[in-house]
Amino acid sequence: MEGEGLQPLNENPENGSRPRFKWKKTLRLVVSGLKGAGVLLCFIYVCLQLSSSPAKDPPIQRLRAPVTRCENERLFISFNKNEYQTMEVQNNSVVINCDGLYLIYLKASFFQEVKIDLHFRKDKTPISIPMLNNSQMVVFTVVASLAFKDKVYLTVNAPGTLCKNLQINDGELIVVQLTPSRYCAPEGSYHSAVNQVPL
Repeated sequence: MEGEGLQPLNENPENGSRPRFKWKKTLRLVVSGLKGAGVLLCFIYVCLQLSSSPAKDPPIQRLRAPVTRCENERLFISFNKNEYQTMEVQNNSVVINCDGLYLIYLKASFFQEVKIDLHFRKDKTPISIPMLNNSQMVVFTVVASLAFKDKVYLTVNAPGTLCKNLQINDGELIVVQLTPSRYCAPEGSYHSAVNQVPL
């Protein structure tokens, strides 16, 4: 009685393979479902990333303004704000709202001998700007680390000439932020800070 209870392979071939076939089919369905769910999650993630507004960096701080005359012992910065001018001028001072490295460039010629000092931080010694052509011309560039509440302004001294009588030709001041800001005050916050803390 050999082989009693054993069914020959060729008698019913479907009996042995059917459970195995169902297992494979179920596995394929589960894998397909997981792939579909993964694709769906990826699609949702991409859609959310595209629809969400990216964090806006503050605009690069920049100013280009003519220097036209002397007023209250300071060089007068003539300023017309437009879309390219992202900085403010108050009392002939360029207001710094964002921390970072700034390039400061001054070019001018004078009809008198003058001495110009660059100020940018309260209680700091100003930078004496070297003059050319018998102290009647200046072409000066400096990179300075500036921070919120700093003010860039230029004082001028002309021996024997009153400030109001000082004649300036082709004066120009350029201030440009070189590095992205780690801190940038919200627009208009400088005015409220000035009212709270004396500079």
